[in-house]
Amino acid sequence: MIRILVALVLAQALWAGPCRAETDHAAIAKASLTEVIRPGYAALAAASGSLDDKVAALCKQPSADALKEAKNAFAGAVDAWSKVEIFRFGPIVRDHRYERLFFWPDPKSLGLRQVEDALAKKDEGVTDPAKLAAKSVALQGLPALEYLLYGDGADGLATGGETAAFRCSFASSIAANVDGIAKNVVEGWSEGSDYAKAFLEPAPDNAIYHTPKEVTLELFKAFASGIELVRDQKLGKPLGASADEAKPKLAAFWRSDLSFANMIGNLDGVILLFSKGGFAQVVADDSPGVEDSILFDLNHAIEVLRGMNKPFAEAASDQALRAKLEALRVGLKSAGQTAGDIIARSAGLSFGFNAMDGD
Repeated sequence: MIRILVALVLAQALWAGPCRAETDHAAIAKASLTEVIRPGYAALAAASGSLDDKVAALCKQPSADALKEAKNAFAGAVDAWSKVEIFRFGPIVRDHRYERLFFWPDPKSLGLRQVEDALAKKDEGVTDPAKLAAKSVALQGLPALEYLLYGDGADGLATGGETAAFRCSFASSIAANVDGIAKNVVEGWSEGSDYAKAFLEPAPDNAIYHTPKEVTLELFKAFASGIELVRDQKLGKPLGASADEAKPKLAAFWRSDLSFANMIGNLDGVILLFSKGGFAQVVADDSPGVEDSILFDLNHAIEVLRGMNKPFAEAASDQALRAKLEALRVGLKSAGQTAGDIIARSAGLSFGFNAMDGD
């Protein structure tokens, strides 16, 4: 659907007359960086630091309470990641950091097979963060850690023993790796960094962005793809066309029952970018009041997701809950199309891309 959306937006943008108000692209870039991107990654770094500490504490002194605290820290890290997951540009894409942190979707369960193989062979390389960082991206991030904390055999982490000790060392290595990635991204966006300068001061000789409008386009892609991510990837594919065709194990973080929390975080990130990054003002300048309608649809989607009182697998087979989720998807489509139309027209954006491709 995003291909149809951008085609329609481009056509309407070409037919539209002059913008009603000149879009301040530099202001959008600055607001997005200072109000959304930097705080989002700082929160991720704080959450990943806590995760690293709690998993290390679990390995040092196994107990049911320590395992619970590690799981709580994992949920916190997932929440923080979810809010910045929509950004597929900047320091997070260097050195495959995005995939190393979040190897998903994984429809063929490649990551699961690799994690199980490492456990079976007791591959000591996965217990050393430096060596782990050189291994497959599927072994390094939150999905792999989720299996270690919630998958088959995870209960042994609370009691210890040789097998559990190796599993915990593997988990601790991943937590340290995630923390390192998060902190590297924070540094990569820091004031005066090469990427921050390129983002805030685009120029013809800039290797990344040549004009301020290109930065706005990058941010709009994050907004549009964030909505598509939830509507089609996180909901559409796992739900399937019917309850009988549902594939709930395609959902992100289904083992930890954080699938809906992950989607809520994604939409929180979309709303933050829209409201604090400057796009709401672009819409308001063109069509006063419509920005509130867009925010209503996005916030309503979050309310529906918060109201899911069953794990994703059960919700996918519950006709009443499926109906709510399908209606939610319609609302997201409406919000995305309305915002896309107005932002592209008002900001003078011309594009023909699939936002999930990142180019």
